[in-house]
Amino acid sequence: MSAVVVEPVNRPMRKRSGTAKWHMSREAVSLPLEELYGMDEEACWRFFVEARFGSKDTVRCPYCGSIGRHYLRISDKRWKCHGCKSTFTITTGTVFAQHKISLRKLLLGALAWVNSAAGQPALELKRHIDTTYNTVFTLQHKLREALMRGYNVGLLNGDVEIDGAYQAGFKADEKRGRPRAPPREPGLTDAELKEKATQLTQVARDRERKRQQKDEAPGEKRDHGLAARRSKHTRMLISVRKRSGIRGRGAAASRVAVAMTEDDHIAKSVIRDFVASSESYLNTDSATGYAGQKDSFLGHRAITHSKELVGPDGENNNQAEEFNFRYDRAEKGIYLNIEAKYLLDYAVEIAFRSDTRRLPNGTQLQIALNMALSVGPSQFWRGFTHGKHRTLEPLRPVPRLAPSSGPMKGRHPISSANGRPPR
Repeated sequence: MSAVVVEPVNRPMRKRSGTAKWHMSREAVSLPLEELYGMDEEACWRFFVEARFGSKDTVRCPYCGSIGRHYLRISDKRWKCHGCKSTFTITTGTVFAQHKISLRKLLLGALAWVNSAAGQPALELKRHIDTTYNTVFTLQHKLREALMRGYNVGLLNGDVEIDGAYQAGFKADEKRGRPRAPPREPGLTDAELKEKATQLTQVARDRERKRQQKDEAPGEKRDHGLAARRSKHTRMLISVRKRSGIRGRGAAASRVAVAMTEDDHIAKSVIRDFVASSESYLNTDSATGYAGQKDSFLGHRAITHSKELVGPDGENNNQAEEFNFRYDRAEKGIYLNIEAKYLLDYAVEIAFRSDTRRLPNGTQLQIALNMALSVGPSQFWRGFTHGKHRTLEPLRPVPRLAPSSGPMKGRHPISSANGRPPR
């Protein structure tokens, strides 16, 4: 009996994207972790000095703003200003002010956070630098705050894309209103199984409709469509992206905003803060909120996604859609159910990672540290572990109050000896 000869299947290899090719190159890594592990506190201090001031000869006093060669006390790495006579360190007046961990761990944590392409869980960073979870959690959020206050600012011009997508919300990835598939019973054909699933779906819809009608006040008519099924924690994440103009390079810069809807008022607010409309072309989808703003631009190209992805003249919104994909990957794959109050923090992080994805990791770290060392003290995360939580949600057009997250710190008024459950 002769052996059967199986001919090999010649399948074409999937073309590697430009970003993947860059990540695989040697130029993508200019600062390996191994180099930081070999640095002592003195070398890490010099790294921070270069990231914040450029050199020791151009140190700027955070109190009076004078620049020069201030007197440096070598023993504790503290300057004394020759103008106002105040003393300050490398982290005075920054989001890292009054830090408890060493500069070496601070630098290692920032580099490990930057190295993650899609985002990094705080638990993973805790294992990397061997410290408490609260420390790395606040460290990551201070970096996000620095990007939110220092990176997500300024006007964009040229070819600009704007798009909004509903994001966040608890259990955002679950199939709301859809029953799970019934178990496979023996003897059922595919047609019978499909009919049974349809019956279960109809029962679930009837039950939901009766519940909504029960909650309605007399004479009140509510919307039972998509808006009614959406979680109260869901927000509209609006991305503004400038095209690079180079084929395959994607977006050159990004700005993000969070709102409840995508109407004319919100669109006008976002465009006013992030786009130089008189020198830009507007690219959007068929959302009606931007139709009233098109007259202030050099031109307006719109694409109807329900009909086509790219219009006959090349109209598209692909860079904004690409940002939505990156955010979905981070939320559903890494961060898991982002709270609405912190949606802007995570969205700015994703925008920063997308814009700097073709830069060496050392350059990415320099940019992130420069933001963290130049935006001033932390306004949201200083004292977080002591119960000082953010009470405002950065919504457009006006921020609104948001409840504090997590249990309040300090001693509980009811003693555990009197029946209080332990924390």
